[in-house]
Amino acid sequence: MNLSRRTAHWAGMLAVTVIGAVVLAVQFPFVLAHPDEYFFQPAGDGLQSYYATAYYAFYDKGTHFSGMNYPYGENFTYPNLQPLIAWVLGMLQRWGLPVAIHTVGITNLLALLAILLTPLVIYLILRRLRLSVGYSVLLAVLIGFLSPQIQRLGDHMSLSYPCLVPWLWYCILRIMEAPRRWPWHVVFMVSSLLTGFVMAYFLACGAFFLLAHVLVLAVQKGPKPWRDLAYMTLTALLPLILFRGWLWFTDPTTDRPPNPYGFLVYMTNPRGLFTPALEPMRTLWTYFFPTKEISYEAMSYVGLVGTGVLVAALLRALRHLRLRHKQALALRRSTPHDLRISLWAGGLLVLFAAGIPFIFSWFSPLIDYLGPLKQFRALGRFAWPFYYVVTTYAAYYLYQVLRYQRQRRVTLLAAPWVPLLLLVWGGEAWINISTRAKIAEGGGGARSYFRPPHPLLQQLEQINRSTAEFQAILPLPYFNNGSDKIFLPGSHESIYEVHKLSLATGLPQLSSYVSRPSVSQVLEHVQLLSSPLLPKPLLQRFPSQKPILLLVTPNGLSEAEQRIIALAKPLVQTPQVSLYELPLAALGATTTQQELQRGISLWPTLTERPNGLRATTGKGVLLQDFAQSSDRRGRLAPGAFYEPAEKFSVLYDGPVPAPADTGKYEVSLWMHGMMDHSFGNMQVKQYIGNDMVDHQVTDGHRTTEIDGVWVRVAVPIRVRPGTTRLEVIYDNKDLLVDDLLIRPIDTDVYWRTADGQLVLNGYRLGQFPQSVASK
Repeated sequence: MNLSRRTAHWAGMLAVTVIGAVVLAVQFPFVLAHPDEYFFQPAGDGLQSYYATAYYAFYDKGTHFSGMNYPYGENFTYPNLQPLIAWVLGMLQRWGLPVAIHTVGITNLLALLAILLTPLVIYLILRRLRLSVGYSVLLAVLIGFLSPQIQRLGDHMSLSYPCLVPWLWYCILRIMEAPRRWPWHVVFMVSSLLTGFVMAYFLACGAFFLLAHVLVLAVQKGPKPWRDLAYMTLTALLPLILFRGWLWFTDPTTDRPPNPYGFLVYMTNPRGLFTPALEPMRTLWTYFFPTKEISYEAMSYVGLVGTGVLVAALLRALRHLRLRHKQALALRRSTPHDLRISLWAGGLLVLFAAGIPFIFSWFSPLIDYLGPLKQFRALGRFAWPFYYVVTTYAAYYLYQVLRYQRQRRVTLLAAPWVPLLLLVWGGEAWINISTRAKIAEGGGGARSYFRPPHPLLQQLEQINRSTAEFQAILPLPYFNNGSDKIFLPGSHESIYEVHKLSLATGLPQLSSYVSRPSVSQVLEHVQLLSSPLLPKPLLQRFPSQKPILLLVTPNGLSEAEQRIIALAKPLVQTPQVSLYELPLAALGATTTQQELQRGISLWPTLTERPNGLRATTGKGVLLQDFAQSSDRRGRLAPGAFYEPAEKFSVLYDGPVPAPADTGKYEVSLWMHGMMDHSFGNMQVKQYIGNDMVDHQVTDGHRTTEIDGVWVRVAVPIRVRPGTTRLEVIYDNKDLLVDDLLIRPIDTDVYWRTADGQLVLNGYRLGQFPQSVASK
């Protein structure tokens, strides 16, 4: 590159930077002026990301995050806190720089900087394709600002760095130019490893994209440079191995969910790739081409121009299939070799992002053997390289059209198609960035959220109480999200308020909002909401006897949550949020001894029924204990129902225990909570003859009744008049259940186990005296 070309190249980079900065300044002037004041998303995953990053920077160090899941905490890779960024902020905070309080502003500016860098990286790629400086500047801006990752801004902050994927692709292009020279191999490995400490999806995306290049190069015609391919394979795999080893070394948790939900759900599809999802383009598109809605994880939209260029290229390729070999060869040479390889590699990766081949019945059983790969459950994110490759190819294709017109001396006025297409492209890019800017503009108030004084703490001081008297905060409505076993969403208000109070006080939360937490720890936490018939072993793990600070927002409280509030002492009451003091002894108290004594006294007065049941009324009851089942992993005694396949398992199909009774019933069972798959749902159907007259469903993920590793799922029903048959089914995979009980709500059912335990409605009460049993 001579001096004038080099000067033009650097001038182009400056132009890209200036144009990108102007676009961001126009779209986000409020954030640039007051970066600490605005949440890009003041709720859900967005708010949780800000909270987790700030809490770590304020109070934690190393690889441990203590802000949630008290008293265990969490490895800081799993909360949505962008570990690399949080670690740097925490280090600076400990060195005396007050950066933690500026977490919102720093996070926001880093996200905007990543958007600004994206056109720069695209510009470098376009220039390597020998496109002109001015054209590369324009197309780099269009490709950068149409990036689908911009739509992650706020919702998934750790995924909203659109410069990372094209940077890894740029490294791959440099590797292919000189596969036996190590500098770019090292740059790729270091870059992908660092991106993994922002979000592991970037690490996997870069590795898989490079491996796809290796595969394409391996199958193309001509001599195979196997040593080069071996180097590239090692370059792709080594960062994955190092990251996995780092997790193994720093994370002691061994029971994270092995089959997170969504592997064949959060996929991309043709709608997400080739049809607009944002208004007003979405309405215009569906007016002419009615299509279904586009799911969030499916979105990797390449734009109308990118879609049109792909269609044109496909039609051109089909036409050339009829031509002689030399003409087909000329067609292949019309696209640079490295771009063509990347196109095929991006195509392979987008097939994986669409769930291929696992969506086909022959291959779906292989999912069980994918190991850690299943943790990347949102496959649609692996379509991002496809976006950058296709839009770059579209830019190259249109450039060739312009060159053709210039060579044939066709003026733009005579054939203005390319400028018009670029105008459409620019309009879609503007819509893409402005959509997120409008959402961010409504996220004001972050400064007061992070900075003292906290009004609740001021009111606590007025009654001479301090948060130092408490050891953790329990928010109600309670939330526990991320395990794919239990899903208790809480409420926007409770999440918002507990994050704010936790940051102000340093008190950790007895709730959890992290990805893939320990299943056993989740069950222990949710058990705090269980009825007084169940113990609360988590309390024994607390490091002190200090009470819990109960934070309550008024809407959406369940019966279990209202019971906990009744155990606590009011401290501060406001219309929006209230604080209570909850002693550990009050929360951990059970009624098993009282119920045991009551059962012992009632036992001789109750008539014995089949299977040893005794009930407090004469109404019909039914217990299915699966004692004869071949699977012996029972809850109270050997024998349980087990179904490994994903299906609707029929647990009971027969008459209602008391056909004449049309009152309220409860159908309950106990499901093993440590199986490899989710909790599914339980369904109860009522039939008159062959006609279904009632159908009730309960989501197993919402259960709060937990006894060790067994969780109770119950469906309330009202028996319809004339019902002749009751069907109880469970929709799940790897299902292990026991003690199916059908009983009227007003009837308590007792029975004894083989080892002498008295059981009430499925709850163990304690040892039954032999002297009473013999009566």
